[in-house]
Amino acid sequence: MTIQELLTCQEVMQLTGIRSRTTIWRRIQRGAFPAPLDFGSGRLRWKSKDISDWVNSLPKRRY
Repeated sequence: MTIQELLTCQEVMQLTGIRSRTTIWRRIQRGAFPAPLDFGSGRLRWKSKDISDWVNSLPKRRY
């Protein structure tokens, strides 16, 4: 087992440029964003690799 860096919602928002927690939760419900790990007592964390993979999977904009 390898230990990955775990990110808070605030850190995920900074890394992705998503400005709203509501937007993150809506995307999770649609299956369009990685779901967090639940450590209980309201402590949710995302694996940094999951977020990195999601960012890298986004289509590139062509001009």
